[in-house]
Amino acid sequence: MGKAFALYSGLRLLAFVGTYGLMLIVGLRSLVAIAAAVLVSSLISLFTLRRQRDAVSAALDSRRGSRQQEQARLRRLLDDEPSADGH
Repeated sequence: MGKAFALYSGLRLLAFVGTYGLMLIVGLRSLVAIAAAVLVSSLISLFTLRRQRDAVSAALDSRRGSRQQEQARLRRLLDDEPSADGH
């Protein structure tokens, strides 16, 4: 998951920085430029980073599945373990 998440986050950051720079060139300043850059870069990312977003989602699903399997394995071990009072 780390590589997919890092790539997606880096591309999102790049989209924001590029959009923010464009907003400054257009003449927007301060919080207006930041807000506009957040909005526009989010829309850009929504359409252009679909593949990377899907990769992050798949990695998260895989990780969740692995954790659930490990939890089930540990529960079985605990259930099979004799209790401390000998029963």
